[in-house]
Amino acid sequence: MIPFNEARQKVLSEAKALPIEPCPLSDLSGRILAQDVASTFDIPPRDNSAMDGFAVRHADMAGASSDSPVILEIIEDVPAGTIARRAVGAGQATRIMTGAQMPEGADCVVPVELTETGIRKTEVRIRNGVQLGEHVRKRGEDVRAGEVLIKKGTRLRPQEAGLIASLGMTGVLVSRKPIVGMLSSGNEIVDPGNPLGPGQIYDANRYSVAAQARSVNAEVKDYGIVEDDLAKITATLERAAAECDLVLTSGGVSVGDYDLMKQALSKLGEMNFWQVAQKPGKPMAFGFTNGKPVVGLPGNPVSSMVIFEQYVRPLLLKMQGAGTILREQLTAVSDQEIIKPAGRMEFMRAAVEWRDGRYHARLAGPQGSGILTSMVRADGFVILPEEAVHVMPGDAVTVELF
Repeated sequence: MIPFNEARQKVLSEAKALPIEPCPLSDLSGRILAQDVASTFDIPPRDNSAMDGFAVRHADMAGASSDSPVILEIIEDVPAGTIARRAVGAGQATRIMTGAQMPEGADCVVPVELTETGIRKTEVRIRNGVQLGEHVRKRGEDVRAGEVLIKKGTRLRPQEAGLIASLGMTGVLVSRKPIVGMLSSGNEIVDPGNPLGPGQIYDANRYSVAAQARSVNAEVKDYGIVEDDLAKITATLERAAAECDLVLTSGGVSVGDYDLMKQALSKLGEMNFWQVAQKPGKPMAFGFTNGKPVVGLPGNPVSSMVIFEQYVRPLLLKMQGAGTILREQLTAVSDQEIIKPAGRMEFMRAAVEWRDGRYHARLAGPQGSGILTSMVRADGFVILPEEAVHVMPGDAVTVELF
């Protein structure tokens, strides 16, 4: 067996960058930015009001109170999208709406709820003063012209899409979405919706792993279930490698007599079959067919999801040029005793909660590689390194959240 970190490094070292393409604002979420994004102007471009109210001179509000309001002359109304025509002088105020540019002479805004207008609509009574500069958004307080706001390699979220739109840009350059081919093998596998025969099970892996792939922008081509026939498996693999950027297979990479996927992969390309010192997911394959990377996932559903999380997810993100390809890890307190053998990395499904000022982790059920319900109940993995053998309640453990 080879160590986990060595196996992952071998996979990630083979990542080849995908082409770059323009992407419109409507399709930015989740994409990997292929350029730095900078602003050509200040945001806000001018001082503007943060409240509906009155733009005034701070010096005119000295002593304003409910018992002794300051009375100012209203000289103008300035809705958002318009510009004041007159400067605010001593004893004057401009009625202003949120977002409207501040008039000359004014240095703060009194919210409308701190004021009242009398019978004379040209006067406003200030019942409470505000601080100098209060409720004024200053020019450039959000963005300065020339400032790099989003760096190349960023995985774009809704907030980045909004910021890009606020710069007046209609789109940016991103890495093309990877096309991932997915197929399962085995006479015992049946598609959901069909009746089960003796000894058969429904195929979960093509759906769980495909969903994992889509979560990192991949477009998934489904090549279905291929029966245990070497010629059919070989032909399907060859087609998938010609049409996709990465091929994922499920099942048939272990040491059984009917693990024909190994034979087909070996026949078509340069493949490495590893026994990795990890649990779950010890048997896996990695190599190339037609120059395209192929990852052979184990047939057990939890094993296949773990292999995807730890190898394929970072590989797909690296192919897209992502600056961060691994999930964030944190430290939690184990709420239970855990015993494992030395010499292998273990990814244990765990429920995680914040309690008493720190994270706590407890295993989310039985840890067998075929027990998919424990993945459903889990918030992440407790990751126990090769040298760990005994965790006591209260010990610190590393957790990788989903």
